[in-house]
Amino acid sequence: MSAVHVMFRGTQEDFDFTELFPEDRYEALGIAPGTTVTSQSVSTDQIKMALAQKFDVGIGEFADHYIEVSKNGNITARANTPFGLNVLLG
Repeated sequence: MSAVHVMFRGTQEDFDFTELFPEDRYEALGIAPGTTVTSQSVSTDQIKMALAQKFDVGIGEFADHYIEVSKNGNITARANTPFGLNVLLG
């Protein structure tokens, strides 16, 4: 099953996809009953909502987070900041 890697408030957490998207939470996440749910079928907003519910914070806490769904099904959520760039300050 897919993993969800989250960088939030200075910590890193890993969750199994089914931990964030259990069948009994589908309605609260805006997922229709009977839907086959995979990392490829959920929206960015649904991922952010699931994370907000998991961390017991408002969804606005994830407004600036970048969500990446890899081809292998893993999801990464991190603050929308550049990585790997050398920045020269004058």
